[in-house]
Amino acid sequence: MLSSIIKQKTAEIKLLKQTINTLKPLPNKAQEISSHLRRANGIGVIAELKRASPLKGELNSQLDLIKIAQDYEQNGAIAISVITDRTFFKGEPNFLPAVKSAVSLPILRKDFIIDEIQLYETVNLGADLVLLIASILNYDKLLHLSELALSLGLEPLVEIHTLSEARLIQDLPITLVGVNNRNLNNFKVDISNSLKLAPYLPQEVFKISESGIKSPYDLKLLAQYDYNAALIGESLVTSPSPGAKLRKLLNYSELQNG
Repeated sequence: MLSSIIKQKTAEIKLLKQTINTLKPLPNKAQEISSHLRRANGIGVIAELKRASPLKGELNSQLDLIKIAQDYEQNGAIAISVITDRTFFKGEPNFLPAVKSAVSLPILRKDFIIDEIQLYETVNLGADLVLLIASILNYDKLLHLSELALSLGLEPLVEIHTLSEARLIQDLPITLVGVNNRNLNNFKVDISNSLKLAPYLPQEVFKISESGIKSPYDLKLLAQYDYNAALIGESLVTSPSPGAKLRKLLNYSELQNG
């Protein structure tokens, strides 16, 4: 599956490079997104807008992006993740600016970024953060894209899944690290992956657990392992009331008193 995704992205990049002259000028501004994220009390939630997945197909094809994004903001999300991949996740790049204009939270562009042209596109879509996936980038490419993202005013969120990737990122100029509990080769999910890798993450980074987080008990457990946030999509968008579900998850601290 992952090789198919990369093949598709490569084809998309060729088309994207033909539009380079039509891209807007890049903003010259510094981002302080990680500082914003750190203001959350306890473990925060980056709430995701996700209509489908390669493994499960449609999750919520009628998802009202604007309504749900505003619902996320009103119920305590610290940021919103927007999936822009068309082929495998039924997203669209233009979803991002639509959501950005509707909320005041930082917006993460979640896609398979493998070329610098995609970072230029990300800036022009209005994102504040961009996902960089270690499993599809070698060290040199990861370093280059991280540095370029920062120079463009984007905060890179580097995603890892294995111990070797955790060691790979130790000297990158990043402040946000995500541990994906989903293996992108077979799409199996195991939240214990975040627990296993927690001791190997740089102490100073903002630590985010991704995928498979469904209950307040999951957030309580992640907080015990010093995670700062969780990126949650499927369990929110498949809920009849995503905002209420988010609020319930964020009440994990009540479990600690019970």
